[in-house]
Amino acid sequence: HIVNRTRRIVCVSGERLQPNALPRNPHFRPQQVRLFSQPPSQQPLDTNVVLQDDESDRIRLDSVISNIEKASRFNQGKGGGPSGPKVLWDSEFAKSSVDEYEYCLRYFFNQHTENGSIDNGGLLDISSVTEEMKKLFLSSQTTELAFRSMLRCKIPTSQLSRKAREWERYIGALGMTPLTDNLSLRMLEANGKGGNIGRSITLLKVRKSRGYEPTRKEFVYAIQAIQSAGLYLRSNRNVYLSDNDQPQIDDPTRWLDDILLNMNQRDFPLSTELANRMLNTYASTGKSGKAVHYFYRVLRNPIDESDPNGESAENDIEGMAQFRNKPVKVSMTMRPPPPYHKIPSQVQGKLVRKPGSEIKQLKLDRELDPDWSPPLTAAISFADSLTQGACGHEPIELDLISYSTLIKTCVNRGSLWRAMHILDEVMPSNGIEPDAIAYNTLLKGLSRVGDAPTMKIYFNQMLGKGISPTKETVEAIVDGLLNLGDVGAAITLVQDIFNQHSILPPYTTHLKILEFSLGRSLVHEAKRHVFFIQQLWKWEQNAYHSEKFCKLMILTQKNPKLSREALQKLFAYFGEKLDDSDFL
Repeated sequence: HIVNRTRRIVCVSGERLQPNALPRNPHFRPQQVRLFSQPPSQQPLDTNVVLQDDESDRIRLDSVISNIEKASRFNQGKGGGPSGPKVLWDSEFAKSSVDEYEYCLRYFFNQHTENGSIDNGGLLDISSVTEEMKKLFLSSQTTELAFRSMLRCKIPTSQLSRKAREWERYIGALGMTPLTDNLSLRMLEANGKGGNIGRSITLLKVRKSRGYEPTRKEFVYAIQAIQSAGLYLRSNRNVYLSDNDQPQIDDPTRWLDDILLNMNQRDFPLSTELANRMLNTYASTGKSGKAVHYFYRVLRNPIDESDPNGESAENDIEGMAQFRNKPVKVSMTMRPPPPYHKIPSQVQGKLVRKPGSEIKQLKLDRELDPDWSPPLTAAISFADSLTQGACGHEPIELDLISYSTLIKTCVNRGSLWRAMHILDEVMPSNGIEPDAIAYNTLLKGLSRVGDAPTMKIYFNQMLGKGISPTKETVEAIVDGLLNLGDVGAAITLVQDIFNQHSILPPYTTHLKILEFSLGRSLVHEAKRHVFFIQQLWKWEQNAYHSEKFCKLMILTQKNPKLSREALQKLFAYFGEKLDDSDFL
């Protein structure tokens, strides 16, 4: 945000201030500022500060507050709705406004910590600004709008976490911003979405000590902090470490207890919806090593770019994969299958040995042991405590979403037998019938270990209960078949489900089938699936098609990733040609 050219700050009175490097926002427009608590009948503050330089650029300090207010609005006040198109959302404007606010806030902080004597190089000298202007900038209302604008910047979670902590440090050191109900709630939202668990819990306690009316949102934000903090573990988990060696966020029970206690002390009832959000924190930290297996390896085999005579090789295709500026042949080789105890259909009826002892158990009994996965044991225990009245709350009844979340938690911990036990026995015994989401969650877990026989059983069970498959159902089963290397069966399944149930998987599944086929040199299978995609291109609507199905087909036909040019480019990447003769 630093500009090297020389500028000078000029007040409207004409008094010259010191050189500075305030970043210029192209959206700034001269205008007057009114305190948020100032009645409309009073005159706005005439504290305009402008910037002049050799190019006659002018910028007003009050525009920083004005743009923060504008950036805090939904779509910057341009209208639209939450479910409408995002074209009205100008995140770049919000970022520039927040950057300028932070620049000025940092200046006030440096001025305060160094007793007003700071280096002017690269910093804005606003010592001549009136005390009223400074109070406006550091008021609770402006600060709340600044935090709200920060949340509209579309920045990564880690950056949001750091920025929220820095702002609180600056504002707290200055000591000129009263903490209000609205400001504390906005700070709680920023820390929650940034994953600052400790700060979120502290803000809950502050709100309790000040007697602020409890709201559902503040507890949702606190729970969101746990989920946001688990984002790193969800995408970067070391699957080779045991559950006991994982970070503390892997078991969020203690923070959930703090939230429950705060709710109880403030007489805020626990609902099933909030309980489900709490349970979901156990399923938001990713999959452990027991739940995954690496089925294949991608290889890059170098090929000669030209023959000894210096002429281009015949198999050198334009658009072929490159590695270190040399063409390579991309291929896939299958790894050994998972150990038998990971696959339910292979371990069924067999005893498995408990590590460190001579005890042998059935796989379900082994997974029911508390030491199988401490985080999973904590999740099940926490769910049981909710039904008996946790932390002074009234007991609640778990619903379909609760059990689906527990199934997801079991699947992510590799406890497939326990997940099947919940779906087959626990849910029916409590009068709850599983839906497509519960079955899809289990099918995804089975696909990660390549258990095709068990997937077939639950897919047929799903259809037998009258539950229509979804695109996630097809995706999960196709992933399982591809993990086993059965490309032909995956292609046939996609075609059969489309013909029988009018369901298509996500477009990424089509691309995955083609990549597996080409990577394993099954060009004929890849072209067979291309032929099916061409049939989708030629689909025409009739009176028997539903509106939802028509929308799906239109989106598939218009998808640029499945266009003729994209398919030819994909084939060329693997060193294969898709000629005109391959198209209808």
